[in-house]
Amino acid sequence: MKLYKIAIIFVALCMSSCKEEFLEKAPLDNPSSATFFSNQKELEIALNGAYRSLYWHSYKVPYVLWLDAATDLAWSRGDFGGVLTIQGGQFTPETEIFYTVWSHMYTAISKANNILDNMERAKEVVSPEFYSDAEAQARFLRAYFYTYLVTLYGDVPWVDHMLSIDEAQLPRTAKEEVIANIYSDLDFAASNLPVTRSGGEIGKATKGAALTLKARLALISGDYRTASEAAKEVMDLGVYEIYPSYFDLFQHKGADSKESIFAQHYHMDVFTTAVPRYLTNRASAGYSVLIPTQTMVDMYASIDGKPIDESPLYNPSKPFENRDPRLDQSIVLPGEWINDLWFQTHPDSTRTFSRSADGTLSRVNNVEVTNAYATFTGYLWNKYHDESDIPHDNTQSTLPIMMMRYAEVLLTYAEAKIELNEIDQSVINAINQVRGRESVKMPLVQMSSQDELRKVVRYERTIELALEGFRLFDIRRWKIAEHVMPGNVLGRRHKATWFDKITPNIDEFGHPSYPNETDIFQVISVNQFDKSKHYLWPIPQKERDVVKELTQNPGY
Repeated sequence: MKLYKIAIIFVALCMSSCKEEFLEKAPLDNPSSATFFSNQKELEIALNGAYRSLYWHSYKVPYVLWLDAATDLAWSRGDFGGVLTIQGGQFTPETEIFYTVWSHMYTAISKANNILDNMERAKEVVSPEFYSDAEAQARFLRAYFYTYLVTLYGDVPWVDHMLSIDEAQLPRTAKEEVIANIYSDLDFAASNLPVTRSGGEIGKATKGAALTLKARLALISGDYRTASEAAKEVMDLGVYEIYPSYFDLFQHKGADSKESIFAQHYHMDVFTTAVPRYLTNRASAGYSVLIPTQTMVDMYASIDGKPIDESPLYNPSKPFENRDPRLDQSIVLPGEWINDLWFQTHPDSTRTFSRSADGTLSRVNNVEVTNAYATFTGYLWNKYHDESDIPHDNTQSTLPIMMMRYAEVLLTYAEAKIELNEIDQSVINAINQVRGRESVKMPLVQMSSQDELRKVVRYERTIELALEGFRLFDIRRWKIAEHVMPGNVLGRRHKATWFDKITPNIDEFGHPSYPNETDIFQVISVNQFDKSKHYLWPIPQKERDVVKELTQNPGY
């Protein structure tokens, strides 16, 4: 208390005794807001601060990973990142996650706007190339954050400069106008960003990243012409290609491959993730929080390309055999090894095997059965789970997280052309580059009808891009969320039905269902989806309480 009082007295004395001209002088050791952005170093510092907003995390896990747990593909034990609340449909405009996301995006946008408003100060002392590159990066970042805002909330206020207090009461801008403004930013970025970067520049935006983001937004918005053209520009750059191993693509081994277009990078001394802790098994000091659903597992086709309820190769007694290889490469399945432990989830498997470095096996307690917080569905993710992270502190992973990769571009191009009904060999080739990946080699697609190819490309997006944050936007733009979201989230089978030979029915949306599912599976949560309002998130009430001009989305 004494120190607190002394501090108040000191501040009061300074304020009363300091001369006015002293207060008006800029600090001698640090740049002030009136002089910052006046040279290349300061612009680089400001850009790095803006890039920092891309590291949009919850519990040190990139939020794009959590987003799939707001859909039918993944599940979060506990309400980490607010996704279980979203998945269950039990939310209101007062639910905190909607304000958290809104606030994060607009704070990030303000960083980009601050650069764009003030970088003119450095124009005379930096090279024209650096200046245009810096402006392009700032506009790319603004476009990136606005893409999330407009796709999640619909109409949102468009802010392209630092606001004064008098300007703070902004109404929502029509979605179409916001999208047009984003296109403008991305067109500028694509024209001024380099095709590739190297050395310390790796991780910054490139021409391919700007075009990929434009194609993504256009596809979500149903602007198929723009989506196909932007994706084709990325393809024509000739710098990206499909990485041979789907499994390795999401491990340290595949980091920064030619498939990666834009990624979050980490450094042990600067910033790391806790992805291993939230994905891995209890026996490896993991939390098994973010896990695949039974629905996700059942959506993987058989190796002949047919849904498992149609394929003669599917054997319900051995449900993981003869399946799309991406099932095993994406998901840790019962009977597989993980972190040198034999992964078993049957309730009687209270003991399992541990494998030493020389291959020697020993019996150990199986916490995947005895621990109350082991994976509730009986599955874990392989994607972004590199076992080399586990012997160390599993909250300190430096594995890069891809935000854009070439497979997305190929599937965007194919889907856009299919929706335009401009189906030619280039569409087939784009799909087959993804399906024909060396470690996948699913049956190649042949020329077919628009309806059949639409099913194929939607299947590919679901399977290929799982746990990468696309599903929430896909099921909403396809208008199938009302069909695939409601219902029980299925956990492990009941002991009495563990070995029953049951094949789910796969419906027209690629979604599985079981007869008498509650007799077969434990129910770990229940989802709801109100088609009258849940296709958009609500405008946060906390924001509307401050900005009176903000209207609410329908139904809320």
